[in-house]
Amino acid sequence: MRVKSPPMKHLIKNQEMKVYGRHAAETLFKKRPQDLIRAYVTRDGVFDHKDIIRHCVDNKLAYHVVEREEIDALSRATHHEDILLVVKTKKMPTMKELLDSPGRAFIVALEEVENPHNLGAIMRSCAHFGVTGILYEAKVPVALTASAVRTAEGGAESVPAIHLTNWNEVLDAARTRGYKTFATSSHEGDSLFSVKFPEKTILFMGAERTGLSDKLLKAMNTKILIPGTGEVESLNVSNATTAILTEWFRQGIKP
Repeated sequence: MRVKSPPMKHLIKNQEMKVYGRHAAETLFKKRPQDLIRAYVTRDGVFDHKDIIRHCVDNKLAYHVVEREEIDALSRATHHEDILLVVKTKKMPTMKELLDSPGRAFIVALEEVENPHNLGAIMRSCAHFGVTGILYEAKVPVALTASAVRTAEGGAESVPAIHLTNWNEVLDAARTRGYKTFATSSHEGDSLFSVKFPEKTILFMGAERTGLSDKLLKAMNTKILIPGTGEVESLNVSNATTAILTEWFRQGIKP
């Protein structure tokens, strides 16, 4: 057992990532222990994460028992819950492979939603309601950031989140596969409670301040209005997504 750790090695770009937070780390370890590279835990976290430490010992992987301040520095956060893992980046399907998912499918498409906490919250909701996957446009692959994975509370392991740049390609591929496209609007559209979601659905959501671009909004089959009191203009993007997912999930429940 190593009480003091050496400086963290640089991550191999696009091949390794950090994961911190109890639920995020435990879910990842449960679903793909073979991808664990090394672990950092505090003294207080040794008992809680003994299975991870035992795995490291059995498989001759590095683990370090460190002070909480060291994980603060390694994670650049204070909400790590005494655990940080370095793991192999999860392999994602291609956009077309995701669209080819069999059966009832619901895909969330995010335009310029670059806040990792918003994306993480959306991933958490998507995992809860059984969403097929997420397509997102951002300057960097935000879904791979430790803060997004931490906010997802384990949901990042259940829902593939694919980083892309070409929405025209998505729309063309979706149409040929029978998908219908939906987007929210705070001013017009069909009430969420009157919308009937088809077998293949893509929900487009826009950035927090600007919303969905006019170009994408014009390409939608249906605009959705989320009913409310009108006391606020709109919901946060993650809250709005969750509201719609709740109704989609309800419609899929078999009597």
